[in-house]
Amino acid sequence: MKRGGQVEKLNSLEEYQWIRDETVYFLSDERPGSRVENFLPNRFDHYCKVMHPLFRDPQITDEHLLWSEFPPDQPIEIQLGERLRLMELAEKYGLEFSKELSSASIRLKLNGYPRYLITGEEGDIEPETLQALVRLLQQFIREDSCYFLYGLLKTEDYIDTLFRGELAEVLELPKRAGLRGTPTYWWPADKAWCLYTDYDLDFSLVGGSRELIDALLAHDFLECIECDAATRIDNQADDTNRE
Repeated sequence: MKRGGQVEKLNSLEEYQWIRDETVYFLSDERPGSRVENFLPNRFDHYCKVMHPLFRDPQITDEHLLWSEFPPDQPIEIQLGERLRLMELAEKYGLEFSKELSSASIRLKLNGYPRYLITGEEGDIEPETLQALVRLLQQFIREDSCYFLYGLLKTEDYIDTLFRGELAEVLELPKRAGLRGTPTYWWPADKAWCLYTDYDLDFSLVGGSRELIDALLAHDFLECIECDAATRIDNQADDTNRE
């Protein structure tokens, strides 16, 4: 599997084919928006969203100021201060809970994002969240071998690229030359679970067993929201909280 202590780059995408075969191709899906089943295999009975953390910008004291009201000619300098939880923000802004809830729900409710709020990174899992996920997922690994797929938009040469290695090596892959951030997909050899990070979304998706999803939902650091295969996930998804 490993050569010289390095994760192995595979010459074929064959091990990725099951994901293509078991998802609903979004370009042929006539429903508006995109859904969990457009990206995660339909073999799973349980799914959840893992929110990428939000932060407060301590420079901004006016919480009513929206990003859209910020002077366009003024240089933007961002500072990441206090880590914020989506559910606390939802309560603050009177959002109703739904499976479609995300940071975009705040924008839909307020007709814009508050300037003090720095939403989660799109298409990438920040290091602390990534480490917490690896520690949790280690409990749901039966074999050492895992696969990591970098979609073409996350590689410098714009070619889908597949790697194989131990789960913990996902912590080192973002540092590898030619790759951008964390993998698009990662899964164990037995396909007991699958994790997906979309370059347009500030949360990741996980499909797996009831036990795994319950562990994610109960985690004291990770913030997760249970969803299902038909849950809409694009930035216009949350009709419940649209003004």
